[in-house]
Amino acid sequence: MRRTAADAEITRQELIAGARACFGRDGYAGTQPAEVAEQCGVTRGAIYHHFGSKAGLFEAVLIQLSEELDAAVTAAAAKATDTRSALLAGSTACIKFMGRPEYRQIVVEDGPAVLGLQRWYEIDRSIGLSTMELTLDLLEARGELAIPASPGLARGLFGALTELGLAYSRSELKLNEATEAFVQLINQLGVRSG
Repeated sequence: MRRTAADAEITRQELIAGARACFGRDGYAGTQPAEVAEQCGVTRGAIYHHFGSKAGLFEAVLIQLSEELDAAVTAAAAKATDTRSALLAGSTACIKFMGRPEYRQIVVEDGPAVLGLQRWYEIDRSIGLSTMELTLDLLEARGELAIPASPGLARGLFGALTELGLAYSRSELKLNEATEAFVQLINQLGVRSG
C-alpha cells in the first residue's frame, strides 16, 4: 500500500512522541528503537527510514523540546506590558521549563553526550539566541538599555540564562535563586522599564 506524504508525516510525529516518552523516562542508553517502533505500531525500519538512526531520532526529539522551550518563553513574554517585564517573564519561563524532568534527561543529561557538545550547542543557539538579540534590540531602541546592544552582549546574557537554567535543572540552584540571579544581572546592565 502506497503511503502519502501526510501519512509519512503522521508516522514521523508519532515516532517522535513515542521516543520522547521513552528517552524522557529511560534515557538514551535505556531506550531501544524496537521498543519505540512497537509502541507506535510500526517496524523498526520506520525509524531508520525517517531519522537514519537512533541518534537521528533523538536529535529530532531534542529539537522538538528546544522549540517548545522557545515557544514557552515567547508566550510568557507576550503577556508582559513592557520590554523589561517581557525579558524577565521569558527568562523565568525558560528556567522553569529547563527544570522539567523530561527536559533534564533528554536535553541536559543525554543531549551533549549523544549529539556531541558542538551540535548540542548549535541547536540551543539556533533556537534561542535570536530571541535574546531581538529583546536587547527592542530595549535599546526604546532607551531602556543603559549600554549598547551587541551580539556579544546577547551571547553573554543567553549564556548566563542557559547556565542558570542548567543549574536549576540539576538542582544546584532553587528556582527563585536562579531567577533572582538573572534579575540582578539585568539590573547591573541598566535594563529598565520604559
